[in-house]
Amino acid sequence: MSLQINDRLLWPGGKRKALTLSYDDGISQDRRLLKLLNEQGVKGTFNLNSGLLGMEGRVSAGKKEVSHNKIGKEEIVSLYAGHEIASHGRFHTSLTGMDPARCVQEILPCRQELEEITGQPLTGYAYAFGAYDATIISALKSCGIVYARTIEATHRFDIPSDFFRWNPTCHHDDENLSGLVKEFLSDDKYFSFYSPAKLFFLWGHSYEFDQNDNWERMEGFIKETAGREDVYYATNAEICRYVEAYRRLVFSADSSMVYNPSCITLWLGGTFTEETLEVKPGAIVKLQEPVDM
Repeated sequence: MSLQINDRLLWPGGKRKALTLSYDDGISQDRRLLKLLNEQGVKGTFNLNSGLLGMEGRVSAGKKEVSHNKIGKEEIVSLYAGHEIASHGRFHTSLTGMDPARCVQEILPCRQELEEITGQPLTGYAYAFGAYDATIISALKSCGIVYARTIEATHRFDIPSDFFRWNPTCHHDDENLSGLVKEFLSDDKYFSFYSPAKLFFLWGHSYEFDQNDNWERMEGFIKETAGREDVYYATNAEICRYVEAYRRLVFSADSSMVYNPSCITLWLGGTFTEETLEVKPGAIVKLQEPVDM
């Protein structure tokens, strides 16, 4: 026998699936990607380099050379409306091995300049080249950043234990993408000691669809995962805020009740039950009785 408390995190509305996207560099191909996302009601986070806005260039990285033209400052607010803008470093510099002062000079001005453009606080980050170390993480925290995305695929749907080492599920060109989508959309129980709720986190660069001539891959992914009542569609920041609010819940010593000190309505449940529990801001709610797994 093993008694399970129904105190695990569920997504808003008691949903057990969430989808979030993260795309880097702020380039012209984002226009096509955003059109697709907006048509299907899917949210994403777009990671920009404030010191490179409006610059034109080319990229190959060992593949077909394609345009790598940065979105201009004047277009950012309208183009990315309804999505999240996050920092990607002022000049897309790898900070690995740098001292704290130089790390801050790449991180903080990027945040400040993007905030000036958007008129709102921006607390997300994506590591340039996926490179990070303890010094970089410390600098991010000093600059008010609350999460940072890596490029290390997990091929799972777990909620991150450390938001400064937030590993995505996979890249959009991952050979396992189709199988992962099938597993994500399945209603089979998802076994995780932290939460039965799934999080599919996809990342990439929109110019890669031009390089590989495979826009249909992304179109298929979005159409397959969009418009579902059982999926919570959110930006990276919205996921982070919700999870952190859950982590601030205060449980009684006997696990009979819970207090929500945050301003976010939270939903709880268990792996082996279908019941859900809504915990509104400032509320104290009695927990459901434990069940035998």
